[in-house]
Amino acid sequence: MAIDQDKVCLNIIAGCYERTVLGYEVTYNEKSEKYSIQAKFTDNSHIGYVKTIAASNNLLASGSTDETIHLYNLQSNTELGTLLQHDGTITCLCFHADSHMISSSEDGTLCVWDTNSWDCMKTLKGHKGGVNSIAIHPSGKLALSVGVDKTLRTWNLLKGRAAYTTNIKQAADHVLWSPDGELYIVVIEGVINVYNITTASIACTTNCKKRINAVTFITDRVVAVGGEGNNISLYEITKSEVTCIHDFEAHDNRIKGLKCVPACTVSGKPSKSHRWLVSASSDGYIKLWSLQINKLQEESPSLLAEISTTARLTCVTVRPTVKAMDTEMEKPQTKATMALDERKASPKQPAVKRTKASDHKGGKSKKKKMKP
Repeated sequence: MAIDQDKVCLNIIAGCYERTVLGYEVTYNEKSEKYSIQAKFTDNSHIGYVKTIAASNNLLASGSTDETIHLYNLQSNTELGTLLQHDGTITCLCFHADSHMISSSEDGTLCVWDTNSWDCMKTLKGHKGGVNSIAIHPSGKLALSVGVDKTLRTWNLLKGRAAYTTNIKQAADHVLWSPDGELYIVVIEGVINVYNITTASIACTTNCKKRINAVTFITDRVVAVGGEGNNISLYEITKSEVTCIHDFEAHDNRIKGLKCVPACTVSGKPSKSHRWLVSASSDGYIKLWSLQINKLQEESPSLLAEISTTARLTCVTVRPTVKAMDTEMEKPQTKATMALDERKASPKQPAVKRTKASDHKGGKSKKKKMKP
């Protein structure tokens, strides 16, 4: 049965050990006043398991242990081709708007991509070993990376080079900017370290007492954490401490992926009072939760919809509807973003520096429709 596009609220895309990319749509039924998650497409073009996945307004990228990045256009529902720049498992993918993407690999490099031509504009080298996670500042001027070499590296994307390196004594698993860009967190096994952007030092820390597999910001100062357990925990960050403000049972097995977006209202516009949290678990389920921002401590999130994928899930990402994305793009810049713009570049400068065409090894295959 065809899905009514007017009722589509959210796209959810997941990767799994079965080497498949799974696409779903969240729809709202006005008669029943209920949400549901329905399958949209599958893609089996990877020959290794899907380790990481990322989406922008129009694009989707999946990275695999087969050392390739596969590209998709979510508007036309077509495959765009494959990038072959890395010589190791793809570990992380991050988009900045629809213009640029950064990929990382076990080969120790980060690649900056122009999403219009899919040229590799710059290969950033510095890590002595695999890169575990990357994060792009909301302004697009800076990026962070952590790796097995026990370092946290800051990259100047305007100049296409390393800015500085911090030795953190342990190999970190995740690095993440807050939505306002005023702080960032580094996760090492079950410990969350919160860094102040001004001093680049740890402001506060907490031990979640379980290995963390997934983390995402709910608000500028609240993060959702999932890991080796059935529960999802919400932590609030203040200037001096990180406190668990809520914990709820979400799945029957470990949490493998978490993503948060503004809730979509019936009219298709993002809600200012609610957030949607998407969770993916080793139990094969993808679930959609609704959180009321001003009652995160008092009320457990409500389950809006769920679907059994029957797959061993490894990662998940989301893409809001067009109406929601248009509204998000109208948001004014944050103080942190404007300060970086004034210090680092004029509005005409690109977010990254272009390199010679000979540096590019990525290839593209013929466009083809993804399987419904």
